[in-house]
Amino acid sequence: MFETDEQRKRAEVIIMLLAKLFVVLELSPDICPLCHKPLVHDAECPIALAWSMLSPEQQDDARTAIRALALSMGCDDSFADPVVH
Repeated sequence: MFETDEQRKRAEVIIMLLAKLFVVLELSPDICPLCHKPLVHDAECPIALAWSMLSPEQQDDARTAIRALALSMGCDDSFADPVVH
């Protein structure tokens, strides 16, 4: 699918960034900037597709990274946590 290792690495970075955006949107009441759906994504949304490509461990890592960043910026995500624990 990819001609070079560099192209594969770029695709991995893009997928991870989109997946982290999924987490940001999951913690936000705002609509998705790509598919314009609140709290859910349509079947063709690149953000949802990227998220589905991650393993459960990678999804946990993405959630942890975004929440740590939010806490370091002084954001409190306790008001909106739609993730079932």
